[in-house]
Amino acid sequence: MSTRLTRKEIKRDGFAESVGGFFGFVSANIKAILLGVVALVVLALAFAGYRAVAESRAANGNRALAEALSVYQAPVDPVAPKPDDPAAPSFADEASRLAAAKARFTEVIDEFSGTDAGDVAVAYLGSIAAAEGDLEGARERWQRFLDRQRGHLLALEIRLNLMAVDIALGRGEELVDELRAELSAASSDLPEEVLLNQLGRTLESLGRDGEAVDIYKRLVQDYPLSPYTGRASERLEELESAVEEAA
Repeated sequence: MSTRLTRKEIKRDGFAESVGGFFGFVSANIKAILLGVVALVVLALAFAGYRAVAESRAANGNRALAEALSVYQAPVDPVAPKPDDPAAPSFADEASRLAAAKARFTEVIDEFSGTDAGDVAVAYLGSIAAAEGDLEGARERWQRFLDRQRGHLLALEIRLNLMAVDIALGRGEELVDELRAELSAASSDLPEEVLLNQLGRTLESLGRDGEAVDIYKRLVQDYPLSPYTGRASERLEELESAVEEAA
């Protein structure tokens, strides 16, 4: 009998050896393989469970936020207030309404910190602080909201609120520098017309009317259909007249 093996026999023997080697490896390492499979299953279940818990927490946070908002937006009824009515609360005066809303927003933050609802509650606490005259407190809360939610639907309003607070707190010069830098940047999360309008207002608040005129001119020329253009045009006429008289 010939001892030479055909190519087909060699391939068949090689395959048999590979299969045998594989099953040998599996047999020798079956415990480790099973442990690895179990670990993967546990990780998958843990991830699914975490996601379910996170989604449930977010949904509960949104419900709690909605309840807090119903208090914040409740009417003032000095004749027949109903502060404990869960469906349609009302309050005897503005101070009691704000106090109740503050308590509810604080509960949302305590229970749902790290969620969108918790961050929005922080923003509303800033609004309450501003209404109570605590501008530093308002600024701190609004900045905290923006640090986490720069792309949120409320972000534009909060940024404008922050700018107004900065002017009131005597940070106008710093705000001018920030607005000019943002206008010069390649991109900004605020539209250019918003930046120009705010820069003009800030310059006016600082008594730098000549510079405000230049900004308003740019706003009117570059954005004739902007909602800010009407007021900018009015201020432009008044400021140009004032500058001419002063000269």
